[in-house]
Amino acid sequence: MYRNIINELAVWYEEPRKRILYIKGALGVGKTWTVTDFATGFFDGYKIIDLSSDEAFISILYNTSDIAASIEALDALLAEQFGEVDYTKNMLIFDEVQNIPDIDRFFYEYGKKHRDYVICLIASSMRITEFEYHHKDVFNIIRMRPMTFDEFLIANKANSLIAAIENATNNPLNPVEETMAKNMLRDYMIVGGMPGVVYNYIKNKNLEVVRNMQLELINNYQKLIKASFSAAMSQRCRRILRSIPFQLAHDNKKFMYRFVEDNARSREYSEATQNLCDLGLSRKLPRLSRCIPPLESHVDHKSFELFMLDHGLLRAQFNLPADETLTLEEIFTEENGAVAEQYIFQELSSKVGFLYYWISKATARVPFVYEGEEAAIPVDVRFTANKKAQNIKTFKAQNKNTDISVKISLDPVSFEAGVLTIPAYGLWNM
Repeated sequence: MYRNIINELAVWYEEPRKRILYIKGALGVGKTWTVTDFATGFFDGYKIIDLSSDEAFISILYNTSDIAASIEALDALLAEQFGEVDYTKNMLIFDEVQNIPDIDRFFYEYGKKHRDYVICLIASSMRITEFEYHHKDVFNIIRMRPMTFDEFLIANKANSLIAAIENATNNPLNPVEETMAKNMLRDYMIVGGMPGVVYNYIKNKNLEVVRNMQLELINNYQKLIKASFSAAMSQRCRRILRSIPFQLAHDNKKFMYRFVEDNARSREYSEATQNLCDLGLSRKLPRLSRCIPPLESHVDHKSFELFMLDHGLLRAQFNLPADETLTLEEIFTEENGAVAEQYIFQELSSKVGFLYYWISKATARVPFVYEGEEAAIPVDVRFTANKKAQNIKTFKAQNKNTDISVKISLDPVSFEAGVLTIPAYGLWNM
């Protein structure tokens, strides 16, 4: 299935001397399939080593006190396993590298010895280490997340609908196209964006199987957490993950640890929260204390909302029905709009990068804010009539430089009186 990340891989492919490709993402988002598919199309082939199971390679990479000796040992084992391979024309892939200590330091040195090798590291993790962050000249780090709605449309071969949405600014969707767009988005809201689930749904159109696969993924994440941390830490991580749906459905000003456990304290659970984010199983939406660019300078690090990896998994956590008779309007009002906000968070962040939220000293709440060229851009989510209609007005009154806002609803695309209205099915085209 096509993934938008292919565009980033193509840019990397054109680098005169390719940096080490480092693909990061949660377990199950399609990293390995995407990389091997790309390698098949752009190189003579690939060789892949699974560092979750290949003990011979794990042994070498786990004990790198003498890096020069480890590099020599790795080269010898590669020759033994694969024979003579030209790694300037074949991609050398190391999968599931996240549990190998100092893997980035090792490949920093390995890359210096083999400057022309095409090397890719794949990690079921979103964690960024200080070392790799300070060596962006060596590592090209690309993050992968679940499939976006446009990727879902491409997978369903909805090419005519894609073209219609792309041209909707000049040629509004006709009633048939609008109905089709809403129905496709309804399906996506139920199925979610996990590639294995999407593939199975397209092949079999069985929502009962979809739900079983979603629950199996959630169960696998519980096992991953247990295998990754100590007993006490994994218990805290699992409690936080279970509490996310409840907290999203309630109108809290921030994620509350006391809803995770009665006697929970921030000092006990903040590390667990970060561990979940490092695994890619949850994502923070930080709160802004002020909305003056650069927004990152005004983040209240003690206040954040916590989202899940995927809206389909969130619906499964809520135990919401996987039923084709549901309308899109019904789904977008489920659990006080929590599922809708999860979807919008995923789609918006894939387009504009960093997202934040804002709350006034009174009751106004803007669910998403991002940085425009000259001012903060507030995002209004409107799937019910007049729900919190004064929030954007309050935001603009307190942030005089903001003259444009975004409204996400099911209304057609438009721009009037400084409000850009984007239909939920067209967020990918904003």
